[in-house]
Amino acid sequence: MDADIAILAARNVAKGKKRAFLTILGIFIGIVAVVALVSLGQGLQRTINEQFEKVGADKILIQAKQVGFGDADAPGQLTKRDIDIISNAHGVNQVAGFLFRAGSVEFNNVQRTLYVMSVPEKPAEIDLSNAFHTMDADEGRLLTHNDRQKAVIGTSVAHNRQFRKNAGIGNKILVNGESFEIVGILKRIGDPGMDGSVVIAEEDARRLLNASLEYTMVVAQAGQPEIVAERIEKVLRRDRNQKEGKEDFSVQSSTDLIETFNKVLLIIQVVFAGIAAISLLVAGTGIMNTMYTAVLERTQEIGVMKAIGAKNSHILVLFLIESGLLGLTGGILGVVTGFAISKGVEVAANSAFGAGTITAIYPPYLIIGALAFSAIIGMISGTLPALQAAKLKPVEALRYE
Repeated sequence: MDADIAILAARNVAKGKKRAFLTILGIFIGIVAVVALVSLGQGLQRTINEQFEKVGADKILIQAKQVGFGDADAPGQLTKRDIDIISNAHGVNQVAGFLFRAGSVEFNNVQRTLYVMSVPEKPAEIDLSNAFHTMDADEGRLLTHNDRQKAVIGTSVAHNRQFRKNAGIGNKILVNGESFEIVGILKRIGDPGMDGSVVIAEEDARRLLNASLEYTMVVAQAGQPEIVAERIEKVLRRDRNQKEGKEDFSVQSSTDLIETFNKVLLIIQVVFAGIAAISLLVAGTGIMNTMYTAVLERTQEIGVMKAIGAKNSHILVLFLIESGLLGLTGGILGVVTGFAISKGVEVAANSAFGAGTITAIYPPYLIIGALAFSAIIGMISGTLPALQAAKLKPVEALRYE
């Protein structure tokens, strides 16, 4: 009997194709939004975590609180004195300072404002040049601290015709009016700022950017970064005579940054899910309305079924299955479409910013949860109409017109 009820419910849904399509539209839109946005959010989270893993979990980043990439007059600027203080903090293995500021870059008689980044002045026993991102040469080589009037350019500078033609190895560019020879091109990272940057030696950068003492960022390596980060914060606070919570600088370990990014991404995903939930709520109202209409249209049919032995529970199950099928159908179509949209965004992003920029991820709980949720929404929305249908008396149902 249960199998017969299920088959009958499926046939009833199939009969009203147009009505069913309009009914499931809301659920379809909601599930599309959930699947596409959550899968891309998960992919972005994985990409960020992978980037930080490449940087290394043993890194500590210190920078001024109120400055992004470099106003020299802003409070909290880090200096060579700060590097010496950080170097002497217990547990710190290596320290390197970086400049990262906007500068004028000219090539092919075209001038652009790009970010100019420095290579640490002193050679380090560890690779600290990837403080912002992992930096690898796609062509040519990376800079050393001994290079002068040499530059490495980002992939956007080399390949996106920013200067009406592409710059390559051996070409000369002007940085704030001084000539530099290009010796390397960086692999695409996916960060527009870094991909569009020019990297030069620290001595050259200080002269060109009028940065005599300060650094945009200082990176330290430590075996216990969380513990050492607290020590660095204490010694800098003491040296600057600042109270706790009133510092004009920030100290963060790679782990702290990963947790911060993950929290932000989680909040974004929850907001997106909430927006999609509104669509699902509207869809549930639509399903309820459709099922109420179905009860009115099929009142005599319900009377016949009861007259030949159908129980109230059979009628209840029949309408619940129908409403559940409406929800599940919308969920299936939404999952497929959401999959297609997120894959399209993945392909477009990777084509524009380089392979590996983002990968859409479809964890099992996302697919199973979306389908189960859509079916449950459908059944819940159909509960009141189903109860109304089950309570109809056979005689009154048969006489209904």
